[in-house]
Amino acid sequence: MLALTQYRFATVPELFRYKQDGFELSQFPGYTPDQWGIKAHNRPWIEEAGEFAEGHRIIEVGGGHSSLPAYLARKYGSETWVGDDFGESSGKAASWTRWGNPRELPSVWSDVKYVFKPLGEFLPEYPDGYFDRVFSVSTLEHIAWEKIDAVLRDMHRILAPGGRELHSVDSSSAGYRRLLVGSMLERLSMRLGINAFLHGRSTPAWRWLQAISRSGVDISRVTAKSYPYLDTLLDKETLLESYDVVFRFYPPNDSCKAYVPSASLLIVIEDIE
Repeated sequence: MLALTQYRFATVPELFRYKQDGFELSQFPGYTPDQWGIKAHNRPWIEEAGEFAEGHRIIEVGGGHSSLPAYLARKYGSETWVGDDFGESSGKAASWTRWGNPRELPSVWSDVKYVFKPLGEFLPEYPDGYFDRVFSVSTLEHIAWEKIDAVLRDMHRILAPGGRELHSVDSSSAGYRRLLVGSMLERLSMRLGINAFLHGRSTPAWRWLQAISRSGVDISRVTAKSYPYLDTLLDKETLLESYDVVFRFYPPNDSCKAYVPSASLLIVIEDIE
């Protein structure tokens, strides 16, 4: 049975701990060793929550140019894959070429096997029940919403018995007014056990919870006390995207824009008996 065992926002104390422990990857587009914020948190969290072990078969969905898969392959002796079509199915392939030819990545990271096809189409290139760990970092929120259910089910399909999925999803409040209103609606819906009050992007945690449930995952462990309400983004311990990342990497890149609090929703799904 697949069960949602962790569902919360990333925290500042976690980021400080990862920095203090000296977690560091080789630089790649969108990541530098001196970076702070969501992107600096997510990858060490993947390593910590993944509990990787020698012999594990692991895959990063939407890994792009990331050096994390090679890091994990070398540190743990895992069989490591990346599943990413680099925008071909969405018509955005050209945006990936500014960082180099993705087809050359297998020669750059020889420890990693690349499959240049998307999840969600139930392709034989991704074997049934094969991977002990399936994970993604700031990827799922970029997939067209009408494809999310299929992508989630496909990731469940390739997960091995007893395996674990780990996903960090960038989640924005779309402004402080919507943050407060959305949080009230979340509490009302959790209390009544319905989702009629919530839809759209204003309550991303609720939206993802419903999608996870539709994909066949037991979400009963997420209760009214443990649910990550939107107003949690006002808690000083909740990690928000740093200003420098918003300035440099949020479109339009390298320019000023309105800042809204954006946090990282952490999702762990486990196959448990």
